[in-house]
Amino acid sequence: MKTRDGVVQLCALWIAGCTGQGEPLLASSARAAESVVFASDLWPGEGIPVIEMRRPALPVYSEPDPTSSVVDTLRGRVGQRVAFDSTRYQTIESGTIRTHSSLELKGRDLGHVQHLTLDRYYRPNEAEISIPLAASSTVEFLQYRAEGTCFVRVQNSVIDAQPCPGFGRESVSVVRDPVTRWWVLVRGVKDKPGWLLVSDSTAKSVRREF
Repeated sequence: MKTRDGVVQLCALWIAGCTGQGEPLLASSARAAESVVFASDLWPGEGIPVIEMRRPALPVYSEPDPTSSVVDTLRGRVGQRVAFDSTRYQTIESGTIRTHSSLELKGRDLGHVQHLTLDRYYRPNEAEISIPLAASSTVEFLQYRAEGTCFVRVQNSVIDAQPCPGFGRESVSVVRDPVTRWWVLVRGVKDKPGWLLVSDSTAKSVRREF
């Protein structure tokens, strides 16, 4: 990820809120927070998401967890743009990538982390690593990212794979995509901060701005 892109991501988190490889993964789930296997404070895909309400009243939760308490309600018209200032993208079930031939997995080693913060993701001067993978290896697939990158986990370390081994390579197969859940931090009618679930039936990401 280039430095300029990082600045855009950070700035975008403070302004109002598609297409892209990450969008098909935005499935909601009723599973509890303890089932989250990985989370990042980043949105999926490229560009700034434009999120619109799909209902006139939406619950706002105390935590990015559908079993947490409802602290407020977001009200507006269907199709109204949702303003948000933070995002949480959760992996509920990991996917799997399988190699057909040996290859080098390249990217940044983010270490043993289950919640990837913005500070950690944009930490400067991270060394690039290269991990040899033999044929018939399996890699834990965590999240699509942007610009052909993704998060995978190898030997308990999260790798910001650049490029993602699942994109445009005949030497690998994506056996299973990760199951994900996306939240944004908003303020409801009581002006209380809380988490809103992004999905086709609640508040939907309809396009991206660049």
